[in-house]
Amino acid sequence: MSRQYFADTLSEPVGSAYTTITATTETVLIPTALTGIPAGEARPGKVYELTVGGTVTTGAAGTLIITPRYGLVIGGTSLTVSPTQNYVPSITTAPFTYRCWLIIRSVGLPGANSTVLANGKWESGGAVATAASQTSVQHYGSSAAVDVSVASGLWIGVTFSVAPSVIPQWHIWRSLN
Repeated sequence: MSRQYFADTLSEPVGSAYTTITATTETVLIPTALTGIPAGEARPGKVYELTVGGTVTTGAAGTLIITPRYGLVIGGTSLTVSPTQNYVPSITTAPFTYRCWLIIRSVGLPGANSTVLANGKWESGGAVATAASQTSVQHYGSSAAVDVSVASGLWIGVTFSVAPSVIPQWHIWRSLN
């Protein structure tokens, strides 16, 4: 007999938009309090999924880098860094969707003795009626050593080279198994 898993929404959308991102330094996409992982919950093979949607407005041409981290703050363990991707300039309130999967590969003794990896994709609209102008950024990295014996979370950092106006409107944080 095989195991049966049930997906579980761990954190649902809140009733308002999140803080608008206008910085050109690494900034959290949504508050990490909404992507919490309790101490000891992780087990080998567990998969979490974060989906975030909203709007993005760009000014001059620039680049976007996405850095997922395991931890509650910017100093958390970097799971990977996306390639530096150019985005389309002068876009007004284009929709965006970001999805990230956090996979627990192994669980070890307390300390940074467990391994996780993250895989994600950012998609945002481009210039209307202009072929192939959307922004698409993907990231995937090798396993990173983390400590799953303490409460943590998935911290998604976005870095724009030219100040944008990114407004995350909603998120879904769930466990797939």
